[in-house]
Amino acid sequence: MTSRPRPSHSTAKPATPRLRRATLTDLDSLFALENASFSSDKLSRARLRHWIQAAHGILLVAVDGSTLLGAALTFTRRDSPAARLYSIAIAEAARGQGLGTRLLRRTEQEARKAGFKSMRLEVAVGNTHAIALYHKLGYVTFGHKRGFYEDGQDAVRMQKAL
Repeated sequence: MTSRPRPSHSTAKPATPRLRRATLTDLDSLFALENASFSSDKLSRARLRHWIQAAHGILLVAVDGSTLLGAALTFTRRDSPAARLYSIAIAEAARGQGLGTRLLRRTEQEARKAGFKSMRLEVAVGNTHAIALYHKLGYVTFGHKRGFYEDGQDAVRMQKAL
C-alpha cells in the first residue's frame, strides 16, 4: 500500500515590508508610484531626487525585496515646531494592508526624534478614507483651504501633537 503525500500547511506569513529612508536607487520606482497614485500635484523626477537628498525632509519607503510598495514624504523646517506630511502613496497591489498607517507612524517617530512637536497635513475634502484614517490616528481638523490643489479641490487641514 502506498501512502499519499500529506498536504502541506505552511504557517509562514508573507514577509512584512521593510520601512527605510529613500535612496537614489529608489528614484525610478518613486517616480512611477507618484504618477500611478496622483492625478494632480505630482512631484517631478527632479523634486523627488531633491527630497531623497534633502536634509530638511523625511522621505520613507516601504519595500518588499526590491519592490517599492509605498512612500511617505514629510517636509521639515528648523524654524517651525511642526513637520508637514506632504504625501503618502501606496502601490495599488499593497493597499488595504495597513502600510499607510505604518508609514505614517514611522514618519511621526522620525519627526519626533528630530525635535518636532506636531505633524500637520492637508487632505482633499473628497478623500474620506484618508480623513477617517487620520482621525483614527489622532489627527484633528483645524481648518480648510479653498482651491488648495491644482485641480481646484479644497483641502481639510489636520494636525496631531507628537
